[in-house]
Formats: sequence, C-alpha cells, structure tokens
Amino acid sequence: MRYIIPIFAILVITIVSILGFRGDISKNTPIEVFPDMDRQAKFKTQTANTRFADGSADRLPVVGTVLRGTAIDPQNVFSSHPKFHSVSFKSGKLPNGDWVKKVPQQTGINMSTMRLGQEKYNIHCSVCHGDYGNGLGVTAQFGLNPRNLADPSNSGTYLESATPWTDGQIYNAISNGSASGIMLGLKDRLSPDERWAIVLYLRALQDYVGQATSAAKGQGS
Repeated sequence: MRYIIPIFAILVITIVSILGFRGDISKNTPIEVFPDMDRQAKFKTQTANTRFADGSADRLPVVGTVLRGTAIDPQNVFSSHPKFHSVSFKSGKLPNGDWVKKVPQQTGINMSTMRLGQEKYNIHCSVCHGDYGNGLGVTAQFGLNPRNLADPSNSGTYLESATPWTDGQIYNAISNGSASGIMLGLKDRLSPDERWAIVLYLRALQDYVGQATSAAKGQGS
C-alpha cells in the first residue's frame, strides 16, 4: 500500500509532462513524443525541385492513371490555345437561371460522343441504374431503389413520369448527385464533356428502351 501514492504521483507527472504542455509557447526546441506528422519531407506546391528536368515540384498526373479532384483536362490547361467552356456548358443552366433544354452543340453530337457516353455510363452509372437504365443494377439486389431512367413501363419511377427533366437537369444530377444524398456527384471524376456525353447516351437509351417496351406490349396483346 505504501507504494501506491508514489507510483500514482510518478504516473501523473509522466502523463502531464508528455501531454499537458503540448501547444505551450516556448523558445526552446520542443520535445515531440508524438510528432503526428507535423513535419514531413515534402515539396510544397509551386516551389522548385531540382530532381526534375524542368526544376518544378508540380507534376502532371501519371499517364494511364484515373484523374481525381477537379476533372480538369491537363492537356487543355497547358495548351497554347486552351478551350474555355461557357457557364451553361459547365453548369447546365442558362445565364437567366433556366435549365438548358438540350445537350449543347458545343459537346459535339456524333457517334464518338455517344460511344464516350456509353463508356462512362457503364463505368459510373450502370452499377445502380442498370445497363438499360431501368434501375435494376447490382445495388438493386441489396435493397436500394435506384431511379428508373429509361423504362416507361414503370411510370412511378420513370425519369420523366411527372415533370419532364431537361438535359440540363440530368447533367446537374450527374454533376452534383441527387437531392436525397443517396447518389453522389461525379463532377470530380468526369469532365463536362463526359457528363454531357452521358446525357446524350441516356437520351438514346430512353428512346431505345421505350420503343422496345412498346413493341413488347404490342406483341403481348
């Protein structure tokens, strides 16, 4: 019993000496028991680095890697003639605040854009909304209820069952996600061109699935 108080005092002093004085102002070199990565061997942005031939610490993404962050095309940013998109093209809204009704011609409405939209849809969208946009993706098997984007036979959840969505609204949903927060936005993974390409592909998918559904009903009657 006689050792309890000295041991307790030593323990308290040790804990206070290690944790209690962190953050105090002092001119002495601090003793960091837990440095918590306060100091790292790194180069800050826009500084020099002689390791590289151009002497810059800032590097472009590694070739073949997936771009994350802002979805800005480095080739366009560092081009001698960069392409600047309009506010409507980047936001899906007109200057007066109305939604863009149709995919902008600036997107380049052709088969190349359609194939790009199909590729990005299959990667980012089909897991929830299904290959045909009918909401029967993989996640539907786990109790989720993804929105039906293309099949008009299920009017209760069809994309345009109530108020018709404009292409700008679809683009906004792809960019910023759903209002419920279940669907996350993809603007950090897809460029504006890729998002508009998905809208273009989805419109084609709606037309295809809608016609197929009508034809199936006609055959069944």
